[in-house]
Amino acid sequence: MKRGFFNLKGIVSCLVVAGLMTSTVFGAESKGGEVRVITYEEAIDLATKENSSLKEIADTLDYINDTKELMFSGTNYPMLPDDGSNYLVTAARFQRLSAVNSLTTQQKNLRLTKEVTDLSIKAGVKGEMTTITTFENNYDLAKEGLDLAVQQLSQKSTMYRLGMISKVDYDKAVKDVESQREQLKQLEMTIEQEYNSLRKLLGLNEDEKIQIEYNVEYEPVETVTDMASFVNTKVKTDLALRIEEENVKSASFGLNLFVDTGNGTDYDRQELDVKSAERKYKNNVLAKENSIINAYIGLQNTETERKVLENNLAQAKADLETARINYEVGNITKLQYDSANMAVKQAEFAIEQNTLTHDINKFMLDNTCLLQ
Repeated sequence: MKRGFFNLKGIVSCLVVAGLMTSTVFGAESKGGEVRVITYEEAIDLATKENSSLKEIADTLDYINDTKELMFSGTNYPMLPDDGSNYLVTAARFQRLSAVNSLTTQQKNLRLTKEVTDLSIKAGVKGEMTTITTFENNYDLAKEGLDLAVQQLSQKSTMYRLGMISKVDYDKAVKDVESQREQLKQLEMTIEQEYNSLRKLLGLNEDEKIQIEYNVEYEPVETVTDMASFVNTKVKTDLALRIEEENVKSASFGLNLFVDTGNGTDYDRQELDVKSAERKYKNNVLAKENSIINAYIGLQNTETERKVLENNLAQAKADLETARINYEVGNITKLQYDSANMAVKQAEFAIEQNTLTHDINKFMLDNTCLLQ
């Protein structure tokens, strides 16, 4: 399977042209010049270099490291009490300890955010390539569908001249050809827009001619026998939730420290912040658990649907073989034989689309931090 883009925006909605597939190098078609072939791996490298968020994270981490070295160098570096005991500290020491805690939390969160961003880049590239693949396959099928419509129009034109069909039927065939030609034009523009979107994501010039090479293998998900355990494992390794955990730890800092100002207002406020952070984390865990379960069920549905699609393909191939035999002995027309061949290609496309959809959904389940 070659070509493709995805942004979860359109994997299913791309099926706008119900009966359409072949292999057109769309970004290079009808235009001269050398075409650059970009693989999924190369696209990720380009998108990673282009991503401004990663650059900002790297710069911020450098800034935090420099700040910690300047503020707390050598023996003056304040250590955080971690034995659970209560401590009475001066206001100055508490301020220094709080500064260390804040910087350390930022470091951890930024590193986790970088991992999430890296996964988001991969998901974005995968989405772009899936979308392009889907539209290009639709375009290829649409071209063959148009060829069949033109053949049918020619046949009906003859029948109309001979008085075998009404003008209404003939006009309907004409409009069908016009409609499919318009669909092709719209697909051409849509595909070009998607290529432009991909170029922007990868930091390429708008006029650079590119072709994508996107290979996806169908890999069924292992059956989950203990959903509670499965979800619990996913939650514990979820990068987004780990960031929330760090925020809870950061808010909890200092609850065992007492500043000798005699003012308990700051402590009460901190207790409130901790409860708020814990509540937010708990709500996010519950939401993520539901997202994980729904993602798994969605994958199972996709795999069930595939079995139906495979049966449809087997039936279409059997029908094509029957059509071939009948065509060779003159029992059916070439148009009827071509229609049977088209049905096979449509069934193959449906399975390919299932593979693309399954691949993206599986990627999301494998990386639950991307699930909303």
